[in-house]
Amino acid sequence: MATLILASDLHGNRSAYDRLFALEADAIVLAGDLLPYPLKRGGDLLGLQTDFVKDYLAPKMASRPCYWIPGNDDWEAALPPLNGQGIPIHGLAVPFLDGFSIAGYGCVPVTPFGMKDFDRYDVESWDPPQEPKQCLRSSSRGTITADLARLGELSDPASTIYVIHSPPFATALDRLHGGITPIGSRAVRTFIEQRRPPLSLHGHVHESPGVDRLGRTLCVNPGDSMRRLQAVRIDLPDLKITPLI
Repeated sequence: MATLILASDLHGNRSAYDRLFALEADAIVLAGDLLPYPLKRGGDLLGLQTDFVKDYLAPKMASRPCYWIPGNDDWEAALPPLNGQGIPIHGLAVPFLDGFSIAGYGCVPVTPFGMKDFDRYDVESWDPPQEPKQCLRSSSRGTITADLARLGELSDPASTIYVIHSPPFATALDRLHGGITPIGSRAVRTFIEQRRPPLSLHGHVHESPGVDRLGRTLCVNPGDSMRRLQAVRIDLPDLKITPLI
């Protein structure tokens, strides 16, 4: 029986990475927000992330099978040194364990904290609840809906594990402010309900670790690991989930 370990939102926490990569499993899966993003911002954040990737994360990912996506706090320009280190799956589907495929998507609905490389509008005719304070990259992006439609054509969803940084909207995995405010993606929820994969793996919302179900799909958010490792072990093919805290 193959086993994967899922973690997300490590935000450059080296002690959490060290513990994670020391755990026994057939594969590590990282669901985004991999790089340092200090709460007190300023200085050369891109340089900080690039140095972390080159000096620490690239060798770490090269040490064992690791499937990963970026998250909304990861700068795209910092990621090239990870090419060939681990297995990037953002926008891709590749063979995985026990006859599964694994596919990934790192973008999230636009946040109020600044529109960055991996922010997207969620669905057609959608407006963010709060406009971002600034736009840190200007380009034609499309929508999460359109991106996921393309991703769903790359493998058979019935046997694909999807790693999507944003959790689906209005589930146990996307709640802020004491469980009141859902901030997940409507597009992700629709995609899961329509494609019905066996398992979807998420992150992004630090406050909502847990497991939920949409139809036949088991949805998981391990929570953030900015201060201490929070991860889950998933046994395939029976999808048994064990929290590792």
